[in-house]
Amino acid sequence: MELRNLIAASVCFLLGLLTAGFAEEPFSFESTPGQLPKTVIPERYEISITPDAANGTTTGSVTTKIKVLKPVRKIVLNALELDVSDARLVQPEQIALKSSIDPDKQTLTLEASTEFAPGDYTLALKFRGKIGTTSQGLYGVKYKTPAGAEKMMLATQMEATDCRRMFPCWDEPVYRAVFQLTVVVPEKQLAISNTSTVSEAPVGEGKKKVVFAETPSMASYLMLFCLGDFEFVEGEVDGVKLRILTTEGKAATGQYALESTKKILHYYNDYFGTPYPLSKLDQIAIPGGFGGAMENWGAITYNENYLLFDPKTSSETTRRSVFEIVAHEVAHQWFGNIVTMAWWDNLWLNEGFASWMATKTTDHFNPEWESWLTANADKNRAMSLDARKVTHPIQQPVATESQAMDAFDEITYQKGQAFIRMIENYLGENDFRAGIRAHMAKHRYSSTTTADLWNALGAASGKDVRAIAADWTEQPGFPVVSVEAECADQKCRIKLRQERFAVGDKNVPNLEWQIPVALSTGTDTGYELLKGAKAEIARNGCDGVLHANTGDGGYFRVQYSPELLANLRKNINALPAIDRLALLNDTWALLEAGRVPASAYFDLAAALKNERTLAIWQQILQSLQTIDEMQVGSSQRPDFQVFAVSILKPQLEWLGWSAKAGESSQVEVLRSSVIRALGRYGDQETIAEIRNQFGKFEKDPDSLSRDLREPVIQTAGRYADTATWEALHRLAIQAPTTEEKRLFYSGMQAARDPVLAKKTLELSLTNEMSVLDASRNVANVARLGENDRLAWDFARENAHILLAKVSSMGRNGYFGQIVSESSDATFAVELETFVKEKLPADALPETEKISDEIRVRADFKKRLLPEVNQWISERKSAPQSP
Repeated sequence: MELRNLIAASVCFLLGLLTAGFAEEPFSFESTPGQLPKTVIPERYEISITPDAANGTTTGSVTTKIKVLKPVRKIVLNALELDVSDARLVQPEQIALKSSIDPDKQTLTLEASTEFAPGDYTLALKFRGKIGTTSQGLYGVKYKTPAGAEKMMLATQMEATDCRRMFPCWDEPVYRAVFQLTVVVPEKQLAISNTSTVSEAPVGEGKKKVVFAETPSMASYLMLFCLGDFEFVEGEVDGVKLRILTTEGKAATGQYALESTKKILHYYNDYFGTPYPLSKLDQIAIPGGFGGAMENWGAITYNENYLLFDPKTSSETTRRSVFEIVAHEVAHQWFGNIVTMAWWDNLWLNEGFASWMATKTTDHFNPEWESWLTANADKNRAMSLDARKVTHPIQQPVATESQAMDAFDEITYQKGQAFIRMIENYLGENDFRAGIRAHMAKHRYSSTTTADLWNALGAASGKDVRAIAADWTEQPGFPVVSVEAECADQKCRIKLRQERFAVGDKNVPNLEWQIPVALSTGTDTGYELLKGAKAEIARNGCDGVLHANTGDGGYFRVQYSPELLANLRKNINALPAIDRLALLNDTWALLEAGRVPASAYFDLAAALKNERTLAIWQQILQSLQTIDEMQVGSSQRPDFQVFAVSILKPQLEWLGWSAKAGESSQVEVLRSSVIRALGRYGDQETIAEIRNQFGKFEKDPDSLSRDLREPVIQTAGRYADTATWEALHRLAIQAPTTEEKRLFYSGMQAARDPVLAKKTLELSLTNEMSVLDASRNVANVARLGENDRLAWDFARENAHILLAKVSSMGRNGYFGQIVSESSDATFAVELETFVKEKLPADALPETEKISDEIRVRADFKKRLLPEVNQWISERKSAPQSP
């Protein structure tokens, strides 16, 4: 079985590399991939569930109206960890069915003694199930109330393939159906589902029966059931009732999310041209539980860290994150819920679009946040991964449930977002929105493929979107566009050449893309569609600064001739911030690929010594941190850290330690980043002030402003002694919210002292942390505390206990994430050996991605550090600050 899985995964990967030129067709039910036979389709489910939280079990029944398309004796649907006690087909007489569950295929087969003809039937099943401890299917979340009492709430997480854990169903997205849920639950608790409550009545023994309205036709992964002692704030917009639901004592911190939702939902009603179709939208804060947010139709769930905001204690970064994540999940109510991808190979249609829409909406309502500049960091992280040989196309083959879980990655989200933005910029906002509205109207309550979207955008814009898009969604990787120019008679003759951009492997197959290249000569700006390997273009103007990918709307790198790069560096401060940032990112990426020396990046950064833009500083800070991480254990690290301090100290001088009247929130975030970096690089003056502020904070939590909480806590933890570690531990245990708990635990995880790091690691084996935070604890100790060897050995020794705390969504890459930021190639070998010996073959593709990343970073380290050290050495006498 394991060998077959490995072969299948390898074949899928090879197919992904060979999809160039393949043109996907519009949606067709018959041709949609999947594991279930397309002989029977569900139309309406009536589900009844009685959970027993104390014993971790459920009893239930499901009656499904089905349509048989072809003569069959067997009905095959999905079920996992369920015990089916009775199965009958009604037509209208009852026919007993023999049931068998295949746990490997996660299917339930129901067999009749005779064949039954095409037509409409009712399938009736009774079953027993489990309440899990990790976020898959129906699961329980333990938490403490402000009074210290321990309670449990129930929640569901069905995406990608876990609805089958709660009740038998056709658990593939193409099988849309109506769902109507009934639950029997404790009288004093509040039950929530996708739709509003129709009726609620006592049934004795302290229980009540709650009946919910039927849903629109939808995919099974959007099903939601929550149960608990909830409090909430509520409101309304465009006739839709809104609630933010929390555990006890936290409702007030949902107010910011509520007000944000009012803006966002109204904006989407207008943008999509199709109104939100349900009467209510609940958003539920789960204390621990799972790692992100889930767009269940009409009842979105969030880890409370991503939904709740306390103006007194929450950081500015948290405030921005709440707005953008709410915008992302609410966007899914249209793109994902009203219109759904037919199969997981088109997951990016959901996630890439929602990511793009969230950034667009955040920028619309909060322009001062410069959201597209900030999103550049996510795009460049995706490009870094996409430049390697182990990347995959946006639209990747998915054959198994495990592969569906692995599809939720940076290529799906961030590359998807960046590509959609590139297409919108090329088509223009109005034509793009017209195409989206037409797509939404045509495929409402249906499934689609990318071809359907391209057809709608093409019809609205008059451009061959499908031909352009196929290169970007069906091929792996992306191009680098080389730019040269000659000027004569006020005509600029620009030479463009494309090739595949690769890091770590120069032998990847070369590919070509149709590339919308925005070019500016300073006096002449416009798009050129680069269709072949090279092109020559004439533009007006020779006196300005030639710049390609103007506005950084493209998903490609740009490499300039030495003359053009020198001119850009000379005039960099006259470029818009987005173009300054793009030039920095491209130069760093070219350095990673070995196409330019380190001096190209540092000379460019040095030209930005008076820079005040947050996103640009974050890029420089991230580059410095990458180099510092590679310097761990090196005798030259102190010299590098002195250099880093010399860059950052002038920034702290103008930022100051305290907020000034009228300063922007951008400055608040930058102050936090600079102070944290100075602490990292060992600046004694900064560390002394941080210790002083932490001491005051222990006595009076209100003494520490919200923007300084993270740098102070993490830096205090980084240099902690036993007393400081224990103080952080007390604060973590007492903290009332997930945000605060994670902050104090991050201080403990940042401890470089291996004795303290070991004590932090051991918390993963206890029940002190939430299941989710316990599973993440080991990787955080490796990353924040520079204790990757200690964390890796601990993970291997306690693999069984740790894996039990990880949901199916993150299991395949769990061990790799512990060492994923290492630049020591030894970890790549040890990781591969461990996974092959201890884990199912399904985990190997994710392992290969991470081990390749480690090897690429190790190679980069060998090339980079001597050049960096030489550059610093040459400037020791007169350090320059970007």
